[in-house]
This record gives sequence, C-alpha cells and structure tokens, in this order.
Amino acid sequence: MMLAACAVVMGCESASPVAENAALTQNVAESVANDAELVVANEAIEPAVRPLLNIAPGAVALVDPNSGRSRELAFGTPREAAIEAVTLALGAPGERGINNECGGGAMRYATFADALTLWFQEDKLVGWHLDDAGPGLTTATGAGIGSTRSAVAGALAIEDVRDSSLGREFTTAGGTLSGLLDGSGDAATVTALWSGQACLFR
Repeated sequence: MMLAACAVVMGCESASPVAENAALTQNVAESVANDAELVVANEAIEPAVRPLLNIAPGAVALVDPNSGRSRELAFGTPREAAIEAVTLALGAPGERGINNECGGGAMRYATFADALTLWFQEDKLVGWHLDDAGPGLTTATGAGIGSTRSAVAGALAIEDVRDSSLGREFTTAGGTLSGLLDGSGDAATVTALWSGQACLFR
C-alpha cells in the first residue's frame, strides 16, 4: 500500500515519510471534494453496504439502509458524481449517451436498471425520469410506479390532473414532480414519474 501510494504521489526514491503522508492526504481530500462534493459529504455511507435510492422532486437521494440517513443528489450535481453515486445503489448504467432532439436542447443521459434515466445539461444533473417498477424506486413517502392515484395524491399533494399528448398526466403542488396514470379513477396506477428537465416527446 505504501509503495503504491509513493509511486503515484511523489516517487519512492527521495520522498520522506512526512512528505508522502502529506501528499497522499491532499490527494484524498481533492478526490473527495471533486467526486463526491454533493453526494456523501462528511458522513460517508459504508462502501460495504449497498445504499437504497429514493426519487424526489428536484433530486434523487442515497439512503443508508442501516441508519436511514440520506444524502441528496440535487439538480446541479456534477454529472459523473451523480452517475457514480446512483451506481452504488443500482449498478452501472446500462446505457449512456446524448439525445440531440430534446426540446430544450441536446441532453446527455444515463439509464439504470432499464427504469431510471438521469438527464444532464452542461455536465450537471437537471432531471430524472422513471418508467418501470423493477428497481422498486419510490419517494420517501412511498409513491412509485404502480402506486394508485389515491395513494399518490396523499403522498405527493397532486395539484392538477389532465389529459395530454403523453396520456393522463398529473403534476404536484409547485409543479416540481409530474407523472402519468393509466386511468382516471382513484384506482388508476402510476406508469411514469419525472422531475426537472426530462426529454419527453409530446
């Protein structure tokens, strides 16, 4: 471990132990600041424990399954930091790319578990879209794909439901989260959820 650290940081032949430790400490600090600035902050989730992932208006969040503590990935999180964090919970994205046909301009994306797509512009997280129940992702209040309209209305404070070119579409108070229902009654279920900028073709 010492030899490897020496070789990377300063070269082992002339570096003193004090200099080696100082350089290694600086490198670790810079790595944490660059790669996990908005992800884990000061209280890191243990790497041996796979975190859970919640969806939320304006963010996604890692949740420690042992303590219940969460670390929010708010819109504006750097692209690679967001992808690395979600990978901890869902595994590596099955697809990454760029869509040049989005209404708001070209957007990069990463899709996880064939269900959750993160959307990026200018290398920042700007939105997410969920359209499959496979990963079991929900909001902190339990709303997710397959939830009934009545359950979602209580969990998300639905403000508006209307027919659109996408289907039976709803938005929450403040317009921070939207989704689709498969019908119009209280028993209708959620088939898609999204927040922020998502590349949807209306």
